[in-house]
Amino acid sequence: MFSTFKKLCCCKREPNTPLGFCDGPSTCKWSLACCDCSQDRYGQSYDPDNKFHEAVCMGKIKVVLHLLSKKKFTINDQDKGKRTALHFACFYGHLHLVQFLLYNDCMINALDDQKATPLMKAVQSWETKIVSVLLDNGADPNCKDSNGETALHQAVYVNSPDIATCLLEYGAEIEETTRDGLTPLLLALRERKFLMVEYLIKNGANIHARDDYQRTALMYAVQCDSEAIVKQLLEKGVDHSLKDAFGWSALQYAVAGKRKVRSLILDYEDSLLLGQHNIFSGQLRTDFYPS
Repeated sequence: MFSTFKKLCCCKREPNTPLGFCDGPSTCKWSLACCDCSQDRYGQSYDPDNKFHEAVCMGKIKVVLHLLSKKKFTINDQDKGKRTALHFACFYGHLHLVQFLLYNDCMINALDDQKATPLMKAVQSWETKIVSVLLDNGADPNCKDSNGETALHQAVYVNSPDIATCLLEYGAEIEETTRDGLTPLLLALRERKFLMVEYLIKNGANIHARDDYQRTALMYAVQCDSEAIVKQLLEKGVDHSLKDAFGWSALQYAVAGKRKVRSLILDYEDSLLLGQHNIFSGQLRTDFYPS
């Protein structure tokens, strides 16, 4: 009954901006729906379905050795979700088991049914040391899961510059895109992971990148109403006049979405008209509102 009511609420509200990109308050992720009906990205359980993987999850290496010695299981056995012992050891943070499995020639880039690698599971659990060990043993940082996301995209979700640094040192592609055309920087802006936004910009991420709808980094900064990032992007020379696939500019989104940063963009336009650059008073204009 509740789910039916929620569907009715979600489906009847018309978006004010294309696909609801800047609808609602900037503190929430908004889409065409009025609410986020999905569960937390990493809130789902990650439970084993056999004794071998259960022992791995619990970090019980003696039990693992006992089961392997009886030859009922092998290092690379997969469960119904195609998860291996290395997936579980990485996710649950058991470094000693990760090292044991690697020493015994486990498949380091094994894919589960979501095409996630053990490296991705280590990133999801903030296991920086395990991430480093996997990369040092040849894990591929540029494998993509079923959403087209790499381990660096996963580092964005957990908002970890430390893990991102490790991945980049081992050849992670900073401009790799997801199935929706999101680079790690665009994803960080969409997810409001501001530590990662600053980190990626500082480490050379392309601030001119555009997603599959031709939305720019500036548009995503407008979506989350970040004055600091909007100002930074404008000062670095992003083209504020660009339009996306729907014919909307960053300023149009800011106005329609009632974002405070509209004043920054207007001030920037004024400075260009006056032949001046990098002039921001730091005060928001309050004399312009969407009709």
